[in-house]
Amino acid sequence: MRILEGIPLRFQIETVSPLVEGARVQKITLTENRETCLEIRSRNQPGFLVLSTHPEICFFYHSQQKPIMKKIKESAWVQILNKYLVGAKIIGFEQMGWDRVIRLTFQNQKIWEEKNLFYLYCELTGRNANCILTTADNPSYILGCQKIVGPQQNRFRTIVVGKPYQLPPLKINAIDPLLLVQEKAEFPIPKQDDDLPKWLLKNIDGAGPFLATIIAECLVNSRFNAGNLQLLLSTCLQNIFRPLFNQNLVFSVYISPQDNFPLGIFWLSTQHYAQLPHHDFPNLNEAVKYFAQTYWSLQAFLSQKNKKKSFIEKELLFIKEELLKVGQSLVSEDQLVELLTRGNLLKLYPQLNIIKKQPKGFLVANLLTGNSGEVFIEIDPLLSINQNMQLYFRKYRKSKTRNQILKKKKEELEFRKKILEKELINLDQAPLHQEQDDNNSTQSGFFEPGIIKFLTPSKNLILVGKNEKANHLLVTRFSSRDDYWLHVRDFPGSHVLLRISNQPERLTEDLFLAAQIAGYYSSLRNETSVIVMYTPIKNVKTLPHAGLGKMIFRNEKNLTVIPAIPDNLHRI
Repeated sequence: MRILEGIPLRFQIETVSPLVEGARVQKITLTENRETCLEIRSRNQPGFLVLSTHPEICFFYHSQQKPIMKKIKESAWVQILNKYLVGAKIIGFEQMGWDRVIRLTFQNQKIWEEKNLFYLYCELTGRNANCILTTADNPSYILGCQKIVGPQQNRFRTIVVGKPYQLPPLKINAIDPLLLVQEKAEFPIPKQDDDLPKWLLKNIDGAGPFLATIIAECLVNSRFNAGNLQLLLSTCLQNIFRPLFNQNLVFSVYISPQDNFPLGIFWLSTQHYAQLPHHDFPNLNEAVKYFAQTYWSLQAFLSQKNKKKSFIEKELLFIKEELLKVGQSLVSEDQLVELLTRGNLLKLYPQLNIIKKQPKGFLVANLLTGNSGEVFIEIDPLLSINQNMQLYFRKYRKSKTRNQILKKKKEELEFRKKILEKELINLDQAPLHQEQDDNNSTQSGFFEPGIIKFLTPSKNLILVGKNEKANHLLVTRFSSRDDYWLHVRDFPGSHVLLRISNQPERLTEDLFLAAQIAGYYSSLRNETSVIVMYTPIKNVKTLPHAGLGKMIFRNEKNLTVIPAIPDNLHRI
């Protein structure tokens, strides 16, 4: 099961309740995955109670270590929780009937002397999941909620601050599963045209779609009929629920063999998870914690992978367009020869054999070749022959220089295209699991569009910002105290960050390599030498109110280098 249904939810509460009752709330945070994390302390031991109301997975679990989660901007919901619950003591933890609703009772004597009890209801009901903070009065009034439900969304039950709180509607005429196990309740007989799992879901309290399917599978395998339904149902329920009372029970988290995503949690063998890989845990809380943390870590990795893939595809499209523009801008060798030939012929103008004169030029015999070829030389009538000759030579030199620049740019684009295509193939073939994410993190540390990364022979990273945002992030997010910041002196250029992680004895060599990179990614790329300044990152600060990428620095030193991308650097 992907969500805790009513029956296993009760056993999860029995596992977690001794760990949280009597604990005091230290801090409350909300994550981007709609998880409310309560940092608590019990018997001088820190702990974390995580309540997930995400539509896809609705769980709660206790952890001794702080879960890895991305915080979001503090919302009104978190402010309300911190106002009423920080410093409060957890004095109760219970399930409301067999429904997927839990209630935590808090006592905060710092608020008022009399009305210092509060309820935190967590409705773990899939797409309608919600957390509501109420008073402990009868009826309870809502102090705050994670999601407001107005009359437009639900005409039967509203969740609005200041209104009385009502529990979600219960199953009508559903039977307590413990009474069925003890054969103290009569079970109705299903009709022949009834869908057995749906009928069991409707008539057994605390059973969700997954458990209803498991019970139906057990009844079908036992060949039930109207006469033996009561006995077989009691037996099936005993076989399913009795192991939950065993302290040595093992809970399994089943894993998808295709993408390694967790599929569900169960404590018995079933056809739904037959022959699937799984991880075993000694209690339900550990299994739930592993399921939730693994699910979100893989989701984050998948999101990062899709983000990188989208960026690479956009880059490849941009490179393809640039290569097309370069191809169209290149002057062919025949055109260069024609320009040079016309210039040389005009240089020999007194000796030319003019065959035919026209308003735009004249047709002459080609004296530069052995054969008797004819060449039409277009001239500007407002210029002299010598000026027209210089014009042809100037066009030839400019075209040749431009071709050299464009060919170099084409080589760089093709090299970049080859790297990106290789990255895209590796990205498509990479398996979706946490180990792959860890391997990528050791190689590049992060992925951010607009930042170019090089790896030095000493395994240090050189990061180059290609825009204002990337330059800003290099200093504010991706730097640490041992890193160095570089920039070409007095001219526009990219910010360069040398991240020091290995072999500090080779610092001078890596600084020289980074300085060459800083010179190459600047407006002085085509110069024979440039002056690059460098300083420890602690001496660099962002300039307030001056826009992204504007820095102030001190205690800088200079290096004179040739702008280039050194051959011993590996681009990643």
